[in-house]
Amino acid sequence: MHTSDSKTIDDLIEAQRPGFSLDRPFYTDAANFERDRERIFRNHWILAAHDSQLTKPGDYRLFDIAGENIILVRGRDGAVHAHYNICRHRGSRVLLNECGNAPAMTCRYHGWTYAHDGRLTAAGHMPTDFDRSRFGLLPCHVRNLDSLIFISLATDEAPDFAVLSEKLAPFLSLHGIAGARVAEQRVFAIDANWKLTLENYLECYHCKPAHREYCRVEIKADRFGDGSPAALARFEARERDWRAHAERLETWLADVGTVLPLDERLPRAPIAAAYRAPLRASHVSATEDGRPAAPLMGRFREYDGGETALAAGPFTYMLAYNDYAVFFAFVPRDADHSDIVCTWLVHGEARENEDYDLARLTWLWAVTTAQDKAIIEANAAGIRSPSYRPGPASALEADVTAFREWYLSSIGPANRPCRLPDTRGGRYFTA
Repeated sequence: MHTSDSKTIDDLIEAQRPGFSLDRPFYTDAANFERDRERIFRNHWILAAHDSQLTKPGDYRLFDIAGENIILVRGRDGAVHAHYNICRHRGSRVLLNECGNAPAMTCRYHGWTYAHDGRLTAAGHMPTDFDRSRFGLLPCHVRNLDSLIFISLATDEAPDFAVLSEKLAPFLSLHGIAGARVAEQRVFAIDANWKLTLENYLECYHCKPAHREYCRVEIKADRFGDGSPAALARFEARERDWRAHAERLETWLADVGTVLPLDERLPRAPIAAAYRAPLRASHVSATEDGRPAAPLMGRFREYDGGETALAAGPFTYMLAYNDYAVFFAFVPRDADHSDIVCTWLVHGEARENEDYDLARLTWLWAVTTAQDKAIIEANAAGIRSPSYRPGPASALEADVTAFREWYLSSIGPANRPCRLPDTRGGRYFTA
């Protein structure tokens, strides 16, 4: 069933049952994906790279999102510029390799050449009245926060970035993200709509059935993936002891979040949240044996046995330990496909095979994300069936329920009442 065959998108939004998964077209239909592009993708930032991936003038990387291909290139002025990878002659891609170094950016089709800042510098055999200044590469909004490079597909004014910087900078500084470097980056291609990849990340109801390795490391799984009185008591006792230790080491930070407006401002309202939490007492880092993975980062002078969880908009999340950090970018591709881009960061001076072993460093989130890929794709396969019916959320899926309400209000008509929960049960999508 396609949206055009039955209800309009607004009708489908109105028909959604609070506390239930979304109707099938929201996860499968091309028209719904186009609404997502206009109302959500263009209104928010997404992590596209880290400064350490673009160190020299001319270094570039390509970033794919929702049918757009973005060039990120370090200019001779030291700044990172972002452009749509579309030649202004006849629309060909200008750069074809995923990454590299380009002293100038030349389209292989007819030789039009662009400077790193997007200016058209050469276009042969054009009329005498041709004005090169009018045919530079189309710019894409780009911002830098502690060496994290974010882009936005907004067609006019860029979304608010100051809130992300204000709320998240203390947590990024604690972990030394500005001085870190990328140790590894892996793209997990997911045969599923972007909302399914994100819903999966936002809940731990599936952790015990699907992620045995994660549960051995993360005591949060007792709180968010179990919720029984005994499990909550274990988590609270561990958190109490860990917080006292982190406060002595001056590595504890109070939770931060954003209050989302329940009116017409919601679709463009920035989302920024972060909190610190303990690992299991057996682990000082998120490794298989619980021992350190790499040199300490940022302001850590000894291990406090904790982690930082962070959201920078609806598409970008971080889990940072004392000695490494992992960023997750949930990248929409089309109605049926998305990517999870996992980026591992270490201290800027750490060297592979000397200061860390890459397999040990990436173990937890390589294993867990591969498991997630399998369960998300199984979820998507079931939803594609005409026999699928939305099901009710559990008590452990507060963030998912809030995300769905945020999503429906963001893509819905301006007069739709927003039912975002005024509760601390969820961590990111709350009023």
